[in-house]
Amino acid sequence: MISKNTFGSFIKEKRLEKNLTQKEVTEMISKNTFGSFIKEKRLEKNLTQKELAEILYLSESAVSKWEMGKSYPDITLIPDLCKALDVSEKELISGATDTQYRRMKHEAGLYRKISETFFWGFTAAYSLALVICVIVDLAVNRKISFSLTVFFSLLTAFSFVPTFTRFTEKFKLEVFAGSTYFSVVLLIFIAGLNNESVKTPVAAFGILLGYAAVFSPFFIKKYLPERRRKFSLLIYFAGDFLCVVLLVIICSFHSDFELKKALLAAAYSFIPFAVVSIMQIALKNKFFRAAADVLSFGVILYFMQRVISNIFGYEPGGDYAVDFSDWRNYTNGNIYLTVLIVCIAAAVFLTIAGLKNRKK
Repeated sequence: MISKNTFGSFIKEKRLEKNLTQKEVTEMISKNTFGSFIKEKRLEKNLTQKELAEILYLSESAVSKWEMGKSYPDITLIPDLCKALDVSEKELISGATDTQYRRMKHEAGLYRKISETFFWGFTAAYSLALVICVIVDLAVNRKISFSLTVFFSLLTAFSFVPTFTRFTEKFKLEVFAGSTYFSVVLLIFIAGLNNESVKTPVAAFGILLGYAAVFSPFFIKKYLPERRRKFSLLIYFAGDFLCVVLLVIICSFHSDFELKKALLAAAYSFIPFAVVSIMQIALKNKFFRAAADVLSFGVILYFMQRVISNIFGYEPGGDYAVDFSDWRNYTNGNIYLTVLIVCIAAAVFLTIAGLKNRKK
């Protein structure tokens, strides 16, 4: 229980925070005003003094004294009293209805009703569509055929709108990502049963790569300990690279290409991202990090065509020929060199800015 001294100190602290005198606080609310407010709200709830007392595990006389202005309730009873009378703590203390609180509460209730209508409306529409398709399928084909595809299509649509997140409070992002991914993969799998040209594993890992790129930053932020946050970018790009490697391996079973060379090309393409990740860990100066990032992207992009050509064993052709007076015939070479020059200039500028910032 809270002592009167503790309660008094708390009131004094909050009064001083609001720059109010004792007289001003007294004028704001009296025992009579407080008691009248409790009585008003009790009657709105159709409660007798005895019923309110039973809810709070008090005697009827205690409630009577409040309403007659003879005493205040103990501070520990405030939350339960507010709940019983359906008022905010601010309303109870001030002895007056808080219009803004009531408006927010009304809007919250309205939002819940709209959300309920939205969810069950879509659920009913999907269910009705499925029932109609099953009936038509049985009437025409005498068996379940195309309605199976319809079912998984509707399941996929439901996973996105209104989503399965309604059934959880703590893991909404995890449920949304997992349910949408697996519903899409199941739909592709069913489509693959009817069409051999659909490569389900390739599609599944391709979608996984996209999901990793979109959702992994949120999962890393949520689950990675604070002391490990500097490795977040490295973990993110490592996860994306692993998904790319898996996708290339899966594609090698369905297409005729050299797996080793394809993996080398993928590894080369990820060099700038590796540099970005390492710089994030090694350098504290944001200008130095940006300079290293820009320079690595420029260099990797400039040599991309040549490296890929060497990996797969064919000539890069005239892509690197440069003639700024003839952009029609030397487009690629001019663009590659221009991008490289711009990246080098940007890296130099950022390095200078970093040195100046370091001196400061």
